[in-house]
Amino acid sequence: MIKLFFETLSMIVIGFVTGSFAGGLVFGQGMSGALIGGVMAALLLVLMTVLFHFKKWNKAKTKMKYASIGILPGALIGGSQLLGFGARGAIIFGISNAIIFSTLIDKMIESHVKKERYVLYNGHYFIIFLLGSIGTFVAINVIGIIDNLVDFGNLVTKLPFYLTSLIVVVAVLAIYVIEVLMKKRKLETWSQTVKASRNMLFALSGIVAVLLIATLLARLEMIPLNSLIRGVAGLVLPYGVGLFLPLSFGYLLAANKNRPVMGSVFSLIGGGLVLLVGISVAPMLLLPGSGLMWAGLIIGMFMVMLSIFSMVKPETHLFTGCSIIICSILSFIGAAGGLVVGGLLGLIGGTFIAAWDGVLSKTNFHDHDIPKGSKDIPSVNSNTIIG
Repeated sequence: MIKLFFETLSMIVIGFVTGSFAGGLVFGQGMSGALIGGVMAALLLVLMTVLFHFKKWNKAKTKMKYASIGILPGALIGGSQLLGFGARGAIIFGISNAIIFSTLIDKMIESHVKKERYVLYNGHYFIIFLLGSIGTFVAINVIGIIDNLVDFGNLVTKLPFYLTSLIVVVAVLAIYVIEVLMKKRKLETWSQTVKASRNMLFALSGIVAVLLIATLLARLEMIPLNSLIRGVAGLVLPYGVGLFLPLSFGYLLAANKNRPVMGSVFSLIGGGLVLLVGISVAPMLLLPGSGLMWAGLIIGMFMVMLSIFSMVKPETHLFTGCSIIICSILSFIGAAGGLVVGGLLGLIGGTFIAAWDGVLSKTNFHDHDIPKGSKDIPSVNSNTIIG
């Protein structure tokens, strides 16, 4: 019953926020519409949650949860000024995103949980809804600000076409090389790796062709490049942020079993903010009385290096965690704690690293540390592939 209570509570919040947005903004009914829409959506989700719970329709309840958390991010994207579809776009994208979440995202997470790549934690659905909605909203506004500051159409048309093509091809090749190197770790030969990455190569080739054709047509003034870039960025980036940000927590928890990844990410971001403050005051470092200003650069670099070292050598987690905590405290002297946020993230990350109690991977031990005998070596046929 406790689990049902918290599930119901989270559905009340998700339903009220989503319904309020739909009633007040999408349908344009103001405060009264927001209140009515929020209450009706919350009641509907509560009734469905309780019904599915007592009927033991667990699969239906899971799909209902994923559908409910996907509506608001989709409505934010569809109703944004970047796409220009208005209220109709918010409705269409909200429904489409609910279908995507309840089918594709549900299956993806279920598959990754079975492979121990993702961890379902308490408040999983609420965190995805909260971070997904906030991330989507922030991404849309950041893209809008950049769009007002930079004329991408003018920038692209000023560059020579061969240089634009070279930049696109090099970027896509870099993505393909990273994909091949990641697959090579799981396969034995390069021919197998290239064959396994064939679909990725075809997809990237299609993307290159589309980008080059769009650039050529824009240079010939046959399509408005600014509108095209605004539409693609307003669709792809908010979706990416709205998915990556909330799902990253589950992936970090899964990776945290063998390495203190969770704490390392927190302290790495904190160290980056401290280092950013140190770089911003770098022009004043040569002035008299600027001794403490060096703290931002030095402490920020130490925090970043220790964060990376804790992931490379997880057996040193106690030393690196305590060192990051000390550096985070010192960052408030001369570096303003990385705008305060950096120092706090460093303290949290260092605490997570020092308190990490995961299991070290067997690959961290040297071969000579593990005694081997003739009984430990299995006999296999010469035509057997191991791996």
